[in-house]
Amino acid sequence: MTYSQMSHNSGSVSDILYLEGQIAAVKKEIERAKAAGLSKELDEANNKLAELEAELDKLED
Repeated sequence: MTYSQMSHNSGSVSDILYLEGQIAAVKKEIERAKAAGLSKELDEANNKLAELEAELDKLED
């Protein structure tokens, strides 16, 4: 494995870990919004979750 491949892979791992953390946080926001009956916040959080999951899918490919 070349240096550029290693550095690219470590960057991807870092990005993946960051996105997984963001996804976990958004899922908690979704739970709170559901519990509080906040439909606008719930919609926004669901949209954010979809965006984060799409980014994660791109990185994992």
